[in-house]
Amino acid sequence: MEEKLYIRVKSDGFIYDYNERMAVHPSCEVVTEREVYPERFITPEVAQKIEEFTKPAPKRGRKPRKGLDLATDISEEPVYTDPELAAEAARGWPE
Repeated sequence: MEEKLYIRVKSDGFIYDYNERMAVHPSCEVVTEREVYPERFITPEVAQKIEEFTKPAPKRGRKPRKGLDLATDISEEPVYTDPELAAEAARGWPE
């Protein structure tokens, strides 16, 4: 079975159906359907791993499941206001 071919523009990644004129253009490359749509070719083993990682979090008291821990603790950056700029902006305001 012959794989379906597509054209991918190198600069922005936009995908077009295969066209002989575009295939020879230096800013385009010929790619297969497997490269363009990898989600269509997922094997059962990969699907099982994806399902493992997307399961809801375990209830309290249960053993935590194996997988990626994507939790992050990013604190908010404090807002800095230049005192001279604040004084300039507040000039003319009632005290």
